[in-house]
Amino acid sequence: MTGVALCPSGVDRRTLLRGAAAGGVWGLVVATALLGLSFYQCGTLCLGQIVDTAALSVASGIVGIGPLVLLRRAEQTSAK
Repeated sequence: MTGVALCPSGVDRRTLLRGAAAGGVWGLVVATALLGLSFYQCGTLCLGQIVDTAALSVASGIVGIGPLVLLRRAEQTSAK
């Protein structure tokens, strides 16, 4: 609900959820790639590394990719 208050008018809850989902998926893909690289280099993974990498990647994806999805949605809405 706070996101709706902070975003420009015309952004509904569904659009915010779409932005968060896109950022989350991006973060999971990046985390998987980084953990795969770490496993390839070291031969093992530890639970702390998995949690840290996944949390940071998902958070940065939501912050970085989420607004791009919101802007794209705003452009499509204004074009109609």
